[in-house]
Amino acid sequence: MIGHHIIDIDGCLRATNHSSVSAEDILALGGLATRNLEVWLEIYGESWLLGPLDRVELDADTVAFFRTRAVTPVGFAFNRAERATIALAA
Repeated sequence: MIGHHIIDIDGCLRATNHSSVSAEDILALGGLATRNLEVWLEIYGESWLLGPLDRVELDADTVAFFRTRAVTPVGFAFNRAERATIALAA
């Protein structure tokens, strides 16, 4: 069995049995060991940056699309205090 949920990471299909994933999970599934990458969720042509506490709920009937990008340095620190959960609609 390959997994209940299909995930596209930078054009490569992966599978997982977990019902939700974090940015760290996506990097591990994609074999991307570096922490110098941002993970972006793509839905209907829009992209959302996943923070370290964000989780994406997966749907077994929908492929979730994620893209990674190199971290770009900014001149300020952003602290995301809240945890967000993004649900994929079928």
